[in-house]
Parts: sequence; structure tokens; C-alpha cells
Amino acid sequence: MRIAIDTSKCQAYHRCTVVAPAVFGLNANSKAEVLDPHGADDATVLKAAKSCPYRAITVTDEGTNEQLWPRK
Repeated sequence: MRIAIDTSKCQAYHRCTVVAPAVFGLNANSKAEVLDPHGADDATVLKAAKSCPYRAITVTDEGTNEQLWPRK
């Protein structure tokens, strides 16, 4: 999975870091950042992305290039 974070949308709710702490962390500006895209199983990464109320996290399947979250 490919994970991208739009830091302009991130409001530092920290939900992603609670759901998948090995995948997401906070940078010096308290914005989400990807620590390790393989730090959790795919279902957990998607759950963390979906927990963001501002949809700042985009998850894409690397094999098919299909955007899994947010749905188009």
C-alpha cells in the first residue's frame, strides 16, 4: 500500500497514530507523517486512514494503483 498525507488538511487529531502507531507519527509541526508504510496490516492502515475526520490520508493499492481511501 502507498500512503500519502496531505498536511494542509491534517488538523492533528492524532487518530491515525492511535490506530496504527507503527505506521503514523507526528512531525515537529504536529502534523501526521508516515513512519513505516508496512508497520501494520492493510486492514489496520485503512482503518487508521478512515479515522481521519479531514480525509487527509490517501491510501492506494501499489499493485493496481487503485485509490482505496478516500473512495473516488
